[in-house]
Amino acid sequence: MKLVVITQSQKSETEIAAIIQMFESGLSTLHIRKNRFSTKELEEYIKEIPEYFHNRIIIHSHHRLALKYNLKGFHFTSTHLKKKFHLWWNTKMIYLRKPNLIKSISFRRLSELYLEQKVKTDYCFVGTMFHNVSGELYSGFYPETIEAALTKSGKKIYARGGINEKSVELAYKLGFHGIALYGHLWNSTAPFTKYIEFIRYCKEKNIPID
Repeated sequence: MKLVVITQSQKSETEIAAIIQMFESGLSTLHIRKNRFSTKELEEYIKEIPEYFHNRIIIHSHHRLALKYNLKGFHFTSTHLKKKFHLWWNTKMIYLRKPNLIKSISFRRLSELYLEQKVKTDYCFVGTMFHNVSGELYSGFYPETIEAALTKSGKKIYARGGINEKSVELAYKLGFHGIALYGHLWNSTAPFTKYIEFIRYCKEKNIPID
């Protein structure tokens, strides 16, 4: 399974240092989710991360920064999808100049996977998928419907929400293409330590993540 980390919406004093440590420890994809940031604020945030790691970053807003910096890609939010002409024009320009950028999107329900997508993406998040405490599937999600979606939707599906040591084994068993760490890290006073503990747990349980 692919492992991605999604940032918290607000910036903390120690966040950048933790992110750099995660990159140094092998993290291949970081989703910067700072939807309230201005273009300038997001650009300054990116600049705080060493340029060497920029090609592992996917941004959720101000997509044109993907043209200015050597980023990995960008994520479509519901806000982008509502601005139809703006979305079409911006994505067309970005696609033409950097056609190999990774593109992602989020869904709340499995049923949305079967609808016609407004934009072409490489993978999608679905969730909230798991309970934080029990590690079991959240209400409305069932193993049978998840497995069917993974097989028949034709999309690469990443589980989002409630990913931790209690839920990762089930996520792997169900066959998700990837998982997203979020609250498990940033609700802690030591997010990098939590990240390392999660990586070690997966190795102990022979759960392949990259």
